[in-house]
Amino acid sequence: MELRQLEYFRVIAETESIHEAARRLNMSQPPLSYQLKQLETELNVILFERTRQGVRLTEAGKLLYDRSASLLEYVKSTELEVAKVGKKRVLRLGITPTTVATIMPCVSLFSRRNPDVNFEVHDGITYTLYRYLMDGIIDISIARTPLRLDDVDYKILSSEPMIAVSSKDMLPEKNGALKLSDLLNIPLIIYRRYEALIMDAFHSRGMEPDLFCVCDDPRGAMLWAKEGLATAIFPQSMSSLCQGLRIQPLAESDLETQIAVIWKKGRKLSPLLQDFVDACMESIL
Repeated sequence: MELRQLEYFRVIAETESIHEAARRLNMSQPPLSYQLKQLETELNVILFERTRQGVRLTEAGKLLYDRSASLLEYVKSTELEVAKVGKKRVLRLGITPTTVATIMPCVSLFSRRNPDVNFEVHDGITYTLYRYLMDGIIDISIARTPLRLDDVDYKILSSEPMIAVSSKDMLPEKNGALKLSDLLNIPLIIYRRYEALIMDAFHSRGMEPDLFCVCDDPRGAMLWAKEGLATAIFPQSMSSLCQGLRIQPLAESDLETQIAVIWKKGRKLSPLLQDFVDACMESIL
């Protein structure tokens, strides 16, 4: 199956006429019909029903039409990306939802120093980005502990406590930081990424929390907190996203997490990646 045949097929489908498609493609009808026949033979399906008015997609034809759109778009995107090689450098970067606020000053500083660099950003949880890094899909990633660091080299950018986030009438009024004991008998929403960390902290103190919800998206959990359903526990860097909610830090040091920039272990950093790591370290200091 050739890309040219897919392009011909889509024009025929859109015009519902081989004659009109040939006119638009600036070619004669016989070679266009031949290319269509070749495509049907290769796929071993009938793509069009012939009618008095022209042609109409079969079910197989409809499926190919839907799939071919994304395929041809991907080809065009790849052609553009390849054409830019030598003109623009590309940094393939992974960023987690809970590190965006922390890392953007680093990206901004790096970008001002390297105006010829474009970014290919992959968003995802730390474990997904870790796998992308190992598979070579991204060059470098921003990650947050807890995380195994055996197979990566890294630089720690910052450490931060967890915060308790709730509607204003759910948490007790208290000056300063809360302790985990202050959250007993209060329904909690926790981000699955930190479930083990938070539960271990409670259990090490001989306490059992009231878990209302364990979720995969901290941004969605904020909406639950806004509805007054429960108190959410998040890293402190997400506080800027918690508008209209009461935010109180948690005092326990064993709930602190670290944000790091990581890359595959043993990889010699290119000048581009070294510039990015340096910008990260400078903007954090």
